[in-house]
Amino acid sequence: MAAACGACSRSGRAVERVAFLPIENLTGDPAPDWISTAGPKIVTDQLLGGTGRTVPVQAGALRDAYASGATQLVHGYFEKRGQGLHYEFMVEDTQTHKVVQTVAGDGDTLPALDRLAKQIDSGAHPFSSTNPEAVAAWARGEPENAVSLDQDFGAAWLSWVQARAAAGNTQDAFDIVVRALRQPSLRSPVDRAQLELAAATFRQDEPAQQRALAALAQLMPHDSALLRRLATQEMNARRFSQAAQFYQAALREDPDDIDSWNMLGYAQAFAGDVDSAQKSFERYGSDPARAANALDSQGEAAFLNGRFSEAEKYFLEAHAKSPAMLGGGDLLKAAYARWLKGDLTGADQLFAQYLAFRSQQKDPMVAWRQAVWEYSTGRPAAAIDRLTNVTRLPSVSGPPADLARTQLAVWSDLSKLPHDPAALKQVFERTPPTSDGITRVLFAAALAQAGQKDEARKLLVLWPLPGAEGDPLLLQSLLFPKYLELKQQLK
Repeated sequence: MAAACGACSRSGRAVERVAFLPIENLTGDPAPDWISTAGPKIVTDQLLGGTGRTVPVQAGALRDAYASGATQLVHGYFEKRGQGLHYEFMVEDTQTHKVVQTVAGDGDTLPALDRLAKQIDSGAHPFSSTNPEAVAAWARGEPENAVSLDQDFGAAWLSWVQARAAAGNTQDAFDIVVRALRQPSLRSPVDRAQLELAAATFRQDEPAQQRALAALAQLMPHDSALLRRLATQEMNARRFSQAAQFYQAALREDPDDIDSWNMLGYAQAFAGDVDSAQKSFERYGSDPARAANALDSQGEAAFLNGRFSEAEKYFLEAHAKSPAMLGGGDLLKAAYARWLKGDLTGADQLFAQYLAFRSQQKDPMVAWRQAVWEYSTGRPAAAIDRLTNVTRLPSVSGPPADLARTQLAVWSDLSKLPHDPAALKQVFERTPPTSDGITRVLFAAALAQAGQKDEARKLLVLWPLPGAEGDPLLLQSLLFPKYLELKQQLK
């Protein structure tokens, strides 16, 4: 097979995102149709884990290729010539629409695709099977047959697992993974790592999932989707500095992924690096559609780290830009920031603005919201009186009255709050960091009660964020009283 090369690396880009379109079958014979769809999968598999800076993407149509952010397109065809097949592949630059590389020649399918992969990236590894019959069976959607023909065919094992899992046969899928991983010469490293990840996922073994993802990231260092997945996992595990590193790596590969700038900002904020977080949120807010949310994020970053003057400023700017975004919630958060700054009178004025906004929205829970504010800011007697009056008013019934009674019941006996450290730990670890406020505080209280004061202090480094909705135990009002009490107790 001959090749003419205007090499990809000469484009000047740090990373090439190469989209592979289906290969046209011009033979007039449907028998080799499998090459059309399986060919791109084979080349993509070979490029995953290569030593070059190529990110392969499978695209069913041209619009999908452009939507993926591809910098290059690979398209081509095969036709009958003599007794064999002839292949023509073109690599096209998506910006100039010029063909920068061509690969053409005659021969068997697997060698032809292997040559294409290595022309794009000299570090491409061999496909996970060299058995043409096994590959054809896999391409036809017969992975079990493919594995019987080649026990080391990693891609076929993986397809079999995915098919069983998609059909809801989780136990079968897990058994197949176990069988696959017993193959000592299983090909390729990427397929093995993906099977390891599947096994860990079926076992619900989070540390093993993390190890498998890290192994995949080593093999595919330019895969931004994988890097974001790792970042999310680190974030949920509360390893915030590591999460920030993965988000930064993902953004180096895909700097226009605007939502990752927001997530990077939160990772930096939770790690205590507020200044870097603010810069990330500013980049996120450069998209006009996200400008208001970016201001809210900046406020939360400052609030988490006790910078209440900054937090109030950002929250008020966010509300001014988009009052409806959080249903007035930025006014509520600004009020908490003003209170924690030491100005209860000013905080009450901001809260009154929030309450007026909610009243304009015909919110039936206004009385409850005001009672929660009073209880949170150190006025429990006023809060209890307010809700007691609500329950006595004949004009108030249904959900507002039921909510008032339930809240009063919670306040009447705080000894019934969750206090088992083991159970709270499980809930805490399952709760995203951005909404873990009351769970984190109750877990810290349980640890302190159990004598684990150093561990409790670690949970109180960051301030909890106010305004969480939907707590079935109606514990919002206890968030700051409990937090402040613990901070004083653990000094």
